[in-house]
Amino acid sequence: MKHNAIYIVILITLFISGCSQKVSDYVEYSSTSSEAVKQMKEGLRYQDNFARLLARESFQKAVDLDPEFAMAYYSLAQVTDDAVQRYPIAEKGKQLAAKANKGEKALMSVMDRDSWWGGEGDVDWFKEVEGFTKMFPKESRYVNMLAGMSNWGGDEEKAEAYYQQSLAIEESPDALNSLGYLYSGQGRMEESKKLFERQIEIAPDLANPYDSMGDYYLEQKDNTNAKKYFLKTLSVDPEFVSSKRKIWRINEEEAGNKVLSTEWTTDSTSALNAFNTGFWQFYNIHWDKAREQFEKAIMIDPEFAMPYLFLVFTPGDSMRSVEAKKIAQGLAPNTSQYEQDMIEYHLYRMDNPDADLSSRIAKLKANYPHKAFVMISEAGDLYSKKEYKKAADIYTTMWERFDFAPSLNMLGYANMRLGDMKAALHAFAEYIDNNRMHPNPYDSMGEYWESMEEYQTAYDYYMMAYTQDSTFSISKERAEALEDKK
Repeated sequence: MKHNAIYIVILITLFISGCSQKVSDYVEYSSTSSEAVKQMKEGLRYQDNFARLLARESFQKAVDLDPEFAMAYYSLAQVTDDAVQRYPIAEKGKQLAAKANKGEKALMSVMDRDSWWGGEGDVDWFKEVEGFTKMFPKESRYVNMLAGMSNWGGDEEKAEAYYQQSLAIEESPDALNSLGYLYSGQGRMEESKKLFERQIEIAPDLANPYDSMGDYYLEQKDNTNAKKYFLKTLSVDPEFVSSKRKIWRINEEEAGNKVLSTEWTTDSTSALNAFNTGFWQFYNIHWDKAREQFEKAIMIDPEFAMPYLFLVFTPGDSMRSVEAKKIAQGLAPNTSQYEQDMIEYHLYRMDNPDADLSSRIAKLKANYPHKAFVMISEAGDLYSKKEYKKAADIYTTMWERFDFAPSLNMLGYANMRLGDMKAALHAFAEYIDNNRMHPNPYDSMGEYWESMEEYQTAYDYYMMAYTQDSTFSISKERAEALEDKK
C-alpha cells in the first residue's frame, strides 16, 4: 500500500523531539515490565506497516501490563482515530509524564503541542524529526519519516538518500516498502521488485508487503500474479480493504467489464476539484459547505452541468434550487450520456417524490454497472421504501469497492433501522476511522448513543462534532437538547 496523505500526516507526528541533544542511540522506555516494552515495540512495528488495529491491540496490552507507562498511553492515543476516545487516553499519558525518562519526556513534550494529542498544532515536524534523529541516531524509523516527508514534498532525490540511510541502520519493512514505491514511480521496476521481495522475506506475518507486491504486478499488467498476492494479503488480514478493491477490479476486467473513473464534462481541473469536494461534503451532510463548493465550481466553469444538479437538491436555498434546475436542464444536452441520464433521473425524482423509481434505476444499473453514484441512488431508493437490508448490502458493497467513507454512515443508519445495533456501532466507528477530521461521523455516533439512551456519551460525540467544525451547528443543538437527560 502506498503512503497516502493522511497516513503521512499521522505517521510524522509520532514520537518526535525538537531537541538535538543526544540522549541514547536508541529510544529507551521507562516501564518496569519487559513484556509491556515488548508490546510497545511490536505496536510501533505494526503501526509503521499499515496494521493499525494490531498496533492498537499491542499498545493497549502495554498499558494493561503497566498502567503507569506514559509513553504507551501516547502511543495508544496515536492510533485511536476517534477523538472522543483519544483525548482522555492522551490526558492519562500527560498525567503520568513525570514518571517517564529523559528521552520519553523529550518526545512527549513535542507531542503535547500537536493537535492530535490536544495541543495547538504549532509544530514544524521536519525540523523536529531532524532533531530527533540526532538524539537517537540508531532509530531508523525517524530517518524513514524524513524520507517520507521529503518524498511527499516532491524531492525524490533527497527521499531516496534518507531511505538508504534508514536501511543502512536497519532493514525495516516500512523503509523497503517506501523505497520500493519510489522506484516503481520512477520506472525502476526491477529494483522495486527486489525491495518488495525482501520486504516479504523479513516480514511474512504482515499483510502490507503482499499488497505492495500485488501493486508491483498491477504495474506490470500481470493480473494473475497481482491477484495471487492480493489474496495472500487477505489471508494474513481479511480486513485489508485495499486488496479487496483491487481483486474486484481485476475480476471485473477479466470478465470484460472496464471500471473507469467518471469523466465529467468540464475542461477545468479546478472546477472538477471544487465539484468533487462539494460531492464529498454533500454526502457527509454538510450542506452549507457543499453549496459553497458547487457555487465555486460554477463560477470557474459556468457550463459545468453537474454542480447545478446538486444545487437543486442541496438544502438551504430554495430560490437558487429552482434557478439551478432550469440551468441543469439547459446544459444537459451538451454533456455525456451518463450525465444526461443522471440529470434526468434526479430531476424526475425531485418532481415525482411518490413515484416508483425501480424501472428507472434498473435501466441505470444496466447501462452503468460500476458507477458509485448509481449505487447511491439505488440504495437511497431502497432506504426510502424501508428495505433496509437491501440498502445495507449495497452500502457494504460500495465500501468494499470504492473508498467512499460516507457509505459507512449510510450503512450505520440502515443497520439501526434493522435493529442491528452492534453492526450499526461498527459502521459508525469505521466511519470515524476513515473520515476522522469531519464533524458528521461524530454527529452520527451521537445519534447512535442517544438511541441507546447513553445520553452523556451522545452529548460528548455531538460536542466533538461541533468542536471539529463550529459551523456544524446542528450538533450543538442536539447536545444542548440532552442537557436535562444527562
